[in-house]
Amino acid sequence: MSLTEAEHVFAGVHENGINDFLKAFLTARPRYINYGSPSFVPVTTALATNVPAIAFPGIPGGIQYAVRFSIPSLDCHPDSSGGASPLPPGPGQFSIRTKVTITVACGRWEQHPNTDKPPSGAFIPLSTSLDVWVRGKPTVAYFGPGVGEIGFMVEDIEIVDIKPDSLESVLECIIRMILQAVLANVRLPFHALTIGAFSLILLRGPEIEDDQIKLYGDV
Repeated sequence: MSLTEAEHVFAGVHENGINDFLKAFLTARPRYINYGSPSFVPVTTALATNVPAIAFPGIPGGIQYAVRFSIPSLDCHPDSSGGASPLPPGPGQFSIRTKVTITVACGRWEQHPNTDKPPSGAFIPLSTSLDVWVRGKPTVAYFGPGVGEIGFMVEDIEIVDIKPDSLESVLECIIRMILQAVLANVRLPFHALTIGAFSLILLRGPEIEDDQIKLYGDV
């Protein structure tokens, strides 16, 4: 029996290669990790993505905000963090470390006396940055021989040293949803794992071990 057991082809990518891919992809397309409402990002460009403000009665223009992630760093099982990760990857899992910066436009308003004009005032941007650890697993979309892509599914998230626990849970939920939406735009195509004229017919995977994401198949 071959090293690939019942399969004839093995394709794998090391975590270093994945991190090189993430750096290249997100450096060329920073709009996938930078988001802002109109006061921060008037229109979507190559640098940032426009998102709607949060509508709320009595706040002119709604709550304006921006969310920015640093380029994620991925670690495949086994854990390479030296014990630093609060969510070390287990068999078949990866961990991701990133930093999120959240900015809100904080405003004060004065109502115009004896008029129907809305409140007016200045906005001051207030920001905070949080270290975020994520644990997840790879996904695969297979469209036919040699055509498919590997994705990333978030399972757990940890923001360290936030109190009370209820605030931590709320922030982790919000950031988990946002980060999963961000990672949905980052997919590793099969052709990055194959060589020349060979087209991988996927039979098994993706699997994670030995600091790699692995696919097994035939040609």
